[in-house]
Amino acid sequence: MRTGVSILLLVFALGLQSRALCQTTGVENKILAVVNDDVVTETDLDEALSSSIDDLKKEYSGEELKTKTEEVRKELLNQMIENKLILQEAKKANIAVDDNEVEQRLKDVKSRFPSEDIFYAEIEKSGVSTDVLKRRYKENIMMGKLVDHEVRGKVVVTPTEIEGYYKKHSEELKAPESVHLRGIVLRFDANNTEDAVKQKADDVVKLAREGRDFGELANTYSQGAKSKEAGDFGFVEKGQMRQDFEKVIFSLKPGEVGDPIKTDTGYFIFKVDEKKDSYVRSLTEARSDIENMIFRDKAQKRYQDWIVKLKRDAFIQVK
Repeated sequence: MRTGVSILLLVFALGLQSRALCQTTGVENKILAVVNDDVVTETDLDEALSSSIDDLKKEYSGEELKTKTEEVRKELLNQMIENKLILQEAKKANIAVDDNEVEQRLKDVKSRFPSEDIFYAEIEKSGVSTDVLKRRYKENIMMGKLVDHEVRGKVVVTPTEIEGYYKKHSEELKAPESVHLRGIVLRFDANNTEDAVKQKADDVVKLAREGRDFGELANTYSQGAKSKEAGDFGFVEKGQMRQDFEKVIFSLKPGEVGDPIKTDTGYFIFKVDEKKDSYVRSLTEARSDIENMIFRDKAQKRYQDWIVKLKRDAFIQVK
């Protein structure tokens, strides 16, 4: 849900002018930047910043928090200026967006919330109507289409570039150590105390080590997302899971079941079916990843050059 709320806040802040400009409240809404015929207000920036403040508070405090907040504030203001410029260019280019695209975007965002009721509760809490939200989604889609046309659509990655990158970086392209993993999740809740769940976890581990099929145990006892798939996570590479999980997982031998691992939400039990050592991937195996890396670097460079040109040709005043 946190992700969904963050998306909403960013859309509110990076869309058109803040609702504060559209309401006659008698409270001054300070203009922080003028971008051609548009403005970025203090309310706009505060809305964008609010989704980052909570995360910053988890890592920093005191003067360090103040410094980091100011750094993020400056970065967001610059991003908002760039978004204004992109939206203005998209409108000049008459980028078309149909209602189906907007509805699909709305559907995608709704899916990040536990339920539609919670989604609409957040909308109501924000003070932004669904119509305004749809308008802003439409503008974000317009912006994305323009960036696709001006940046991504003009980036080409050649076979020669891919082969050259592979020759220079083949050691860096090693496939990491991986395991074919199964897991069982036993959660704490009102009816299952920590002691009761620990006892159940110990019992499940004992059954598995005595020869009971781990997949059947997962189907019967697990409360995790893979419970109906025999607890099968498929192959998991080193670096993809929590450190406390990996410490256990990658110490197990094929066929071995680990001790229960306690977390804030319950106990996790893992079994390793198969292990694969790290190895240098062939060019064929690595080609897609290399192409994506080169494409990303080229697109970022082209985007920055394009933004510099937009700023050079625009009237921008930061107050």
